[in-house]
Parts: sequence; C-alpha cells; structure tokens
Amino acid sequence: MNDAVDPSLPRRRIGEVSYVLFLSAPRVVAEGLKARLEAHQIPVHLETPFSLPEAYMGTYTGDVSLWVPEALYHEATLIIERDHQGEAS
Repeated sequence: MNDAVDPSLPRRRIGEVSYVLFLSAPRVVAEGLKARLEAHQIPVHLETPFSLPEAYMGTYTGDVSLWVPEALYHEATLIIERDHQGEAS
C-alpha cells in the first residue's frame, strides 16, 4: 500500500506535528468522528470559523475542519471506513 498522503490535501503544523485536513463537515458530524478517532488514540484538531461569535460560545453548528496528524492519516481513514462498514473495532 502506498503510504504517501495525497499532496493536494491542505497541511499545517500544530506545534511540531504536521497535520492534514481530514474533512470539512457540520460540527455535529465532525464531533462524532473526532470522538471515534480519539477513542483509537488519534489526536484530532477541530477548527471553527473563529470570527463567528457562535464559535466562541460553542453553539456554532456549521461546517468545521477536522485535522489529523499526517503520519496517522491512513490509520484514521481505515478506522472511519471500518466503522462505516459496521465492523467491530
């Protein structure tokens, strides 16, 4: 299997770690995926449009960006695909 992450995916550094954009989705969907990935010890960074007052208050339900460490991108993808297929973790 090719372990290279698609070079067209947006990347950013958070601390010393290179993160890649996993998806953009409504906050409720992203929060569910975040919980699943964190249950498998994959760190996740959710990014909201911080210029919105709702983002500060935690009531924003629009699209957010979900970022995972680039080194764990494929593992995160496999976890979500497995969960989507209904297989046990």
